[in-house]
Formats: sequence, C-alpha cells, structure tokens
Amino acid sequence: MGSFYIKGPRKLIGEVHISGSKNEALKLIPLSICLKSKIMIKNVPKILDIYSQLEVFKFLGGETEFNENLILDSKNIKKSNIVCESAKNLRASVVFLGPLLGRFKQAQIPFPGGCAIGLRPIDTHLNAFRALGVNVTQKDDIITLTLGDIKAEKIKLDEKSVSATENILLFLSGIKRKVSVLNCAIEPEIMHLVKILNRAGAKIRLIKDRTFEIEGSDNLTISSIKVMPDRIEAGTFAIAFLATGGEGMIKPFESEYLNNLIDILKNCGADIEIDRKNKMCRIKSTDIYRGFNIKTGPYPDFPTDLQSPMALIASRARGKSQIHETMFENRLGYLNSLGKMGLKYKILNRHRAEIYGPCDLKSSNLESLDLRSGITMLLASIMSRGESEIKNAEVIDRGYEDIEEKLIKLGANIKRSNG
Repeated sequence: MGSFYIKGPRKLIGEVHISGSKNEALKLIPLSICLKSKIMIKNVPKILDIYSQLEVFKFLGGETEFNENLILDSKNIKKSNIVCESAKNLRASVVFLGPLLGRFKQAQIPFPGGCAIGLRPIDTHLNAFRALGVNVTQKDDIITLTLGDIKAEKIKLDEKSVSATENILLFLSGIKRKVSVLNCAIEPEIMHLVKILNRAGAKIRLIKDRTFEIEGSDNLTISSIKVMPDRIEAGTFAIAFLATGGEGMIKPFESEYLNNLIDILKNCGADIEIDRKNKMCRIKSTDIYRGFNIKTGPYPDFPTDLQSPMALIASRARGKSQIHETMFENRLGYLNSLGKMGLKYKILNRHRAEIYGPCDLKSSNLESLDLRSGITMLLASIMSRGESEIKNAEVIDRGYEDIEEKLIKLGANIKRSNG
C-alpha cells in the first residue's frame, strides 16, 4: 500500500472541478445488464471503486471501453453469479443482484465488503426480494436468489437503504408488473437513476414522500447517459477551503443537494456565495468559527459521508461542537487518529462525540481507516505544522479522482509513495 507525505500548514486557494458521482456511477454499471443494447456513460470518475466494479462486470462476460467515456456492452454476459474477489471487496457489488435476477431469474453473490465503518448487513435487500416472491438461500458467504412468481403489489423496505432501493428499482424496472415500494431512500443519485430508467422505458413515480410506484418493461433501452456531479466531493472541498483557512471556487456545485451543509457552514461563520444558474460556489474562510451540532441521517438529513471532515471545522471553532452519527456505529474511530494530531475530543458512545476548539493540529503518521476518514486525515495534515504520513493512500483513491493533483493545484504540498 502507498502513502501520502504532506507538509503543512498550507491554505487551499483556487478553483476545483468536481468529478462525476461515485455513488451514482457505481450503480450505472449494473444497470447496463438490464439493457438490450450497449450504453455510453459520460462523466464517470476514474477511481478504484469504479475499476473494481468494472472487474465484476467483466467477470460476468461484459465488454468495456473506458477512455474519456465509459462504454458498456452486456450482450455476451452468460453468468448469473459474481463470486469473485472484486465483488467480495466492494460493497456496491450487491447492486448486481437486481439486474442479474431480472435477466437470468437467478443470481449468486458473495457477501459484499467495503469500508470498515460498522455492521452493514444486506438483510434489507434480501427481505425485499423475499417479499416479492424470490427464494433466498445462504451457504457460508455465498447468497443465492431464485425468482418465483411475483404476486406482491406492495412491499416495504426494512430501512431507508440507498443500495437496497437501487437494487429493487433496477430489478422491477425490467419486470412487466406494477409494484409499489415503501420506505425508500430518496438521495439525489436515486432520483437521477429514476429519470434514467424512465428514459429507458420504465414507468416510475414517487407517489408519496418515500414510496415509488414502478411499472417495468422487458425492453429497456438507452444509449447515452451522464453521471451527475459528486455532491460529497463538492462538500468535502467546501470544508477543505474553510478548514485550511483558504478560499476558492467549486464547480459544478449542485447547491440544492447540499442545503444542509451550506446552512451549517454559514452558521459557523463561513462566507459562501451560491450561483445556482451556473452551478458554482464561492467560499471564503474566517479566522475562527462557531461551534455546531450535526446529526447524520438519510437524505435530506446531514450526509454521513461529510461528518468526519466536519471535525476539522470543529478544531477551528470556538467552544464545543457535537456530532451525532446515526448511520454507522464505527464511524467515529477517526477521532482517535485526529487526537494524535492534537484534536481535543470526547467520544460519548458509538454514535456521539464532542469536539472542543480551537486547537492547533500537529503532524503525525497515520493510516486511512476508510474512505471518508482517509480524506479527513489528508486534509488535517494540510492544516498541520510539519510533515505527516498518511498510509493506505489507495483507500482514498477509492472515492476521490486525482485527489493529490487537485489539492496540489490548490496549494497543498503532497507527494505520493507507492510503497
């Protein structure tokens, strides 16, 4: 595994371009299995998770071409199982279940992996398929699904799971039957997927706050789609400018999907100007921030993927800031690493923590625990005096395209060693 070596402190100043959404692009690869023809996907980020998902697609027999755009052709796919190493190590591989089940009437996957941020069972996926009439069996770490008669007209997800919602949407979009699905996630990436599926020939409506009515088609066809900008990357850079005492322009910036973050940052004292027409955000730091309280939750609540970078704002804020992480029970572990850099904090329990500021951060040798804590360590090192080493650089590469090049362009002093 490689490492980043960072010399600080540095202020990040300049303009940054936001890549395509990791969380959307990962699900558009399984989508291609539902289609009758090849598809071109524009604005796909070149990140490790995408390459892993493409390895799964190629294991199935799919053909890919990935230059400026990603071209996928599923016509030669004959397998209905993804029992391979790439699938085991990637959480998003679970979303192959729905498309494979719809195409082959059966599917087999290994229990999926991903970031070590707590228990992430896929019971919500499996129970939803069971409710639709799918037989589910598990032997060791292999899960097998076999399609029976779909008789249900309405099912309810156990929780507002993003990937379970996407799995069921993809599956039902290829089935000629009308089914309502309750308690769905409604993240922007899901709503964009709904638009894509409707363009391909499905009929999907959001009939209540979290209820989709889905009427599928056995002839889904769409030739070209474009991945939306990554709202989590955009939010990360907004925090990065403020935490390092810098200023900059972020574009494209889909502000309507980040209202929660924008409101909190403004209340902390940040200077933020939004140009909705041109999808840009101009952001400027202040000398010291006010403390804040955040509580993560399913969209439109505060995104769990941005709570760890917010700890860096708390380190510069006057007084106490509070973090309530409701989504995952191990996502506060990064605070112990930031504590080695001088952060003053207290973990109250698995879901709650307090941070006491302001405090100066110092350099340290750390390890990326997961994708979002990894980017937090990287930004903390830019803020800190001295040279830091962040091990497991590839963990950050899983979700941020050209991260060191973007940060260097903004003034950071970063070198990578592939080790």
